[in-house]
Amino acid sequence: MEKRNEKIGLSAHSLNIFNECPKCFYLSVKEGFSRPRGPMPSIATGIDSLIKEYFEFYRKKEKLPPFLIGKIEGKLISTLKKTYYYDIEENKNYYLWGRLDEIIQTPEGFYVPLDHKTRASLPPKGDPHHAYQFQLGIYSLLLKKENKGNEVDFGYLVYYYPEKSMTDYEADKIRNIINFNFEVKKVELDIKYIKTIIKDAIKCLDKNMVPERGPNCEYCDWVENIKIYYFEKEEKKEREKLEKVDLNKEEIEFPEGKLF
Repeated sequence: MEKRNEKIGLSAHSLNIFNECPKCFYLSVKEGFSRPRGPMPSIATGIDSLIKEYFEFYRKKEKLPPFLIGKIEGKLISTLKKTYYYDIEENKNYYLWGRLDEIIQTPEGFYVPLDHKTRASLPPKGDPHHAYQFQLGIYSLLLKKENKGNEVDFGYLVYYYPEKSMTDYEADKIRNIINFNFEVKKVELDIKYIKTIIKDAIKCLDKNMVPERGPNCEYCDWVENIKIYYFEKEEKKEREKLEKVDLNKEEIEFPEGKLF
């Protein structure tokens, strides 16, 4: 959790957790008990780094990367800040923050978020994953100041995925085996819905009581199963201890094991 001037910062990541499980969200933001994280695959980080270097190359040339020409209207902004902030107007104790992959300036002068996504295969048809759409909506709010108070209701997702295009798999040609393709999606954003989720998340935090868990939260399932396992194990140990005490008592009262 990020804090700025004693205010509580909310991000697309933390608010997506709220959508999944209010309990996990509350414990993370309010109490500092974040969900456990496993090791992250470094290959995705490496690809992301290369993509950003590629965009920076064309930013210096003040050009749109060639593969986006004809798919996106506009240009790369001249300077991309590390972090963007948005003060929540309805509650001054909270703010939004985020690190955007890229920003496109439209011919009309509006700033529009663009996010890079790596996948194992071609993305499915139709609307993107809810979490991706929600993330772009948060990013759009983060650009409200740059857009002079206007709320842009669309953003872009660029998917990068490996495709098989070679039949020659000789060892000396390994450098040419992995080829990446891409797909650009323009995503419509429901800013009113985004604001409703933010408002509900703040209400959750301001109640100062742990809310109910989400219906399909795997993390809460794990914790509850561990509790059951632990308490059953402790109860068994306690029963065995009491049984042992009873047996010892009988041995003391009847050392030969006989009543007469």
